[in-house]
Amino acid sequence: MKNSFFIFLIFSSIIFSQEKNYLVSENLFSPSNIKIFADFLFDQKDYLRAADEYERYLSFVPNDTIEFKIALTYSLMNNFNEAAKKFNVISKNSSFYKPAKIEFLKSIFQTGDIAEFRYKYSEGKVNKSYLDSSGMTSLYMYSFLLTGEPLPYEDEFIINFPASERQKIKNFYEWGKDPPYNSQLKAAIFSAVIPGLGKIYTNEYWDGIFAFIATLGTGYLSYDNFKAGHNLRGWIFGSLTVGFYGGNIYGSATAVQIFNAHIRFNFINDLKSYLEDKNYFLKIFN
Repeated sequence: MKNSFFIFLIFSSIIFSQEKNYLVSENLFSPSNIKIFADFLFDQKDYLRAADEYERYLSFVPNDTIEFKIALTYSLMNNFNEAAKKFNVISKNSSFYKPAKIEFLKSIFQTGDIAEFRYKYSEGKVNKSYLDSSGMTSLYMYSFLLTGEPLPYEDEFIINFPASERQKIKNFYEWGKDPPYNSQLKAAIFSAVIPGLGKIYTNEYWDGIFAFIATLGTGYLSYDNFKAGHNLRGWIFGSLTVGFYGGNIYGSATAVQIFNAHIRFNFINDLKSYLEDKNYFLKIFN
């Protein structure tokens, strides 16, 4: 009898322990705890896992705040294509509709698809409620600087930016209107007149000096050998002179292309850095 009672106690203890563990487990994976964990991951900038946890939470509880936050995690991971999709599905009835639409347009812009951004912006102008005072018009105007297209008139362009930013924007505008590029024709003419000068024009000083020495050196050797009656060597050095001379002219024109591309690259980097520093002119959800 005692043995039976002892076995019953052990058996009851095991059942109680398992039930307790089950309840603890159930509580651990409750929607509220999932959200707490997701918020923790978000604060720790573990955005990928945070997005997964927020998605789990949504499977239990519909919540437009969480929908917006999921989209934001993809934006913070620089996955702008996915961010745009997530922002775009937020309902018109949501209190996050306006910021979601603004972030949607910003995400399209950040993918680098300027044509799509402008198209969506034009669509959005039909419903001005989510474009008013958002800075999105500034971003639209700014896009012309990035593409190198003909710019609108200066006054029409500058007026779309905050007063505090207009001087800086004007500097960008003037650069975009008249980029400080070198001329390929000038470089070719310079090198035709003085070998190597076209290279120096593009700041390739050592190449310019080498081109000058090589062209003049082989030219002198050709002249000297012809003068001495060594016609074969004269023709050889003469051919080298023509090769150096022609190559120097062509190389100078090509160097201008590289020089201009480098200037353009630095300009675009400055534009993008300025945009990021100013949060794309958008004042919400920094």
